[in-house]
Amino acid sequence: MPTTCVAPVADTPTFTPGGGMLEQLCDVIACADTTLEIAIYEAEWTCLSSAIEAQLARDPDLTVRVVVDDDRCPPGDCIMDGITPSDRVTVVRDDRSGLMHHKWVIADGARLWVGSANWSERSFCIDHNDGVVVEQPEIVARYREIFERMATDGTFGPVAPEPPTTAGAYTVYFSPESPTTTPAAWLTAMVAAIDASTTSVDVLTTAWTRTEISDALIRAHMRGVTVRAVVSHLYADDPPAQALLAAGVDVRRDNVHDKAMVIDAATVVTGSANWSQNAWSNNENSLWIADPAVAATFTTEIDRVFAEARPVE
Repeated sequence: MPTTCVAPVADTPTFTPGGGMLEQLCDVIACADTTLEIAIYEAEWTCLSSAIEAQLARDPDLTVRVVVDDDRCPPGDCIMDGITPSDRVTVVRDDRSGLMHHKWVIADGARLWVGSANWSERSFCIDHNDGVVVEQPEIVARYREIFERMATDGTFGPVAPEPPTTAGAYTVYFSPESPTTTPAAWLTAMVAAIDASTTSVDVLTTAWTRTEISDALIRAHMRGVTVRAVVSHLYADDPPAQALLAAGVDVRRDNVHDKAMVIDAATVVTGSANWSQNAWSNNENSLWIADPAVAATFTTEIDRVFAEARPVE
């Protein structure tokens, strides 16, 4: 664990396994001076709770607030409940049937780490995931607003649709929205972005069950856009991946937990939201980064994963 603060570089994606993401997240924690605000769906790896404990010991002014989901972090069986000293740690649970599915940390109200990884050994050591540090004030403030809704107001359920927040290269969508039976705004935006693509769309994703996105990718493929996808082993036989395969798209499979797309080598879509109808009822974030340098970093990672992945049959 880091014993001193080494500020992580903003706007620089990192990956798992072995792509610097654990170090990046631990640096965010080690640089926290006053507050850590954590929204995490699955918290079971003591490596990360130990990092929080170490920072609490180093900084007596630090306080920690955590929002978790009761399905994955039930009382009495969650590493977040065991962090000491407990008088500076507050844990709030979402007990709805929908999931609090976010994966983010905000340090000192100014530095956001956000990505696709749960706090599990599998997410950091086996599965492919991505993360990025954001210091764009308007984007960090928007994440803090959602955090306060959950941690203070207990607002986990549907709210009226809200426009995305855009600042600098970033745009962020949040769900759930009411009614949860209709597509979330981030899914509709993804379909529109694919339909507007002109050169390439790369996909690296897990729980993919909605065919709106695969239909859009097939339309892109049919008009000459280069499309390729790496999906989780668990979803390689589901309709979206199989539809792409039938249309002649190169689809491969691996231990993927990302929810990532790169459009025209210029825009990245990432965050917590799986491309499934269940995600419409969950607390999710969909983070878009319109930055060719960030897109190039993701493309390099997708190239590597694609080369190592097995073809889908």
